[in-house]
Amino acid sequence: MKTIYALIISVFFLSLNSCCFLSTTVEAPKQTKIGILLPLSGNYALSGKKSLTGIFLAHDQINKKGLVRGKIIKLVIIDSKSSVKGARQAMKRFADKEKVALVIAACSTADALAIKAIAAKAKIPVLLTISTGNIVTERNSYMFRCCFDDDSQAKAMAKFAYKDKMYNHVNILLDLNEQVTYRRDLGRAFAASFKKSNGRKVKEIGYRSGTKDFMRQLKEVKQSRAAAIFAPSDIPDAGIMLKQARKYGVHKVFLGSDGWDHPELFDYAGLRPEPCFLTSMFSPESKLPGVQDFVKSIKARSGLMPDSNGAQAYDALKITVKALMLSRSQSDIRSGLYQIKDHPGVTGLTSIDADGNAKKTIFIKKIIKKSNGKFAFKLIKAIAPK
Repeated sequence: MKTIYALIISVFFLSLNSCCFLSTTVEAPKQTKIGILLPLSGNYALSGKKSLTGIFLAHDQINKKGLVRGKIIKLVIIDSKSSVKGARQAMKRFADKEKVALVIAACSTADALAIKAIAAKAKIPVLLTISTGNIVTERNSYMFRCCFDDDSQAKAMAKFAYKDKMYNHVNILLDLNEQVTYRRDLGRAFAASFKKSNGRKVKEIGYRSGTKDFMRQLKEVKQSRAAAIFAPSDIPDAGIMLKQARKYGVHKVFLGSDGWDHPELFDYAGLRPEPCFLTSMFSPESKLPGVQDFVKSIKARSGLMPDSNGAQAYDALKITVKALMLSRSQSDIRSGLYQIKDHPGVTGLTSIDADGNAKKTIFIKKIIKKSNGKFAFKLIKAIAPK
């Protein structure tokens, strides 16, 4: 078994007596250890590094304010290596060796499922930053999330489609791979919500993830009377779909999910991806309090515009500290997580319900072509949690 490398970040604040003594012994304050699980190598290393930038910024801001219930916040960072196996090994280390109070996991739904049983057995709460799959929090009181789930974003996009855009007939490009829970569950949740809107029509057109040729599905889409196509998917599939659709003459509106919300989409999407709309967890254009300061700070640290990964991770550590302050005891952060209500983060308002799920702001964006010829995402609507 390969060794998992942990990067341990700690900042110590020393309390100094106001009086001066010839000889003074100052003890280092005690620590609350928070595990950070994210991919720092492998296919998803870029998203992991963006998450880490957000966490470091939050950590600096927290420590500047002083101790949290008499302790410093110490981060224990372990690389999942962009694999389910790596995520499982990391979680075991958090439980067996590091003895952390909580784990912030910036990982996929598949990775979240891999660590779910370990969290329950070790009684370590896990706060997920980007795992939207409905099932990751089901029947497990140690799994929490500060991002929206698939049901929530599916309902938001369905309502946007039939109420804001007045689409009466929609096709869904549905991934039939039963192992890809994110795409499958999101597509079916959208269909259920859309069908409830006065019997509007939905037709599911199946494919299997990993395919490079969507021509059979696009031919069916082109021949249908649908005004829009919902395509819950990730990169590169989403970009490949768009490129082939436009090349084949399918100029209908595409509706995407949070898996689209990365600039890398445009590396695959061709020269004419629009018109498209998608759901998102964060927008640097948002006028919510603190967002513009957050954007400036992240750009100063990394030289990059912050995305959902960094913003969600930033909010996750802030929520963790707030939960620690609200908890019954310093060793029971979980009781504090249930008390998170309308936390005002850079990703909007976040409340955690009795099932560990977040009720929070959902952003709707569209793809635009800028004056320099490049494509970008533009915020058009923010949907506050009810």
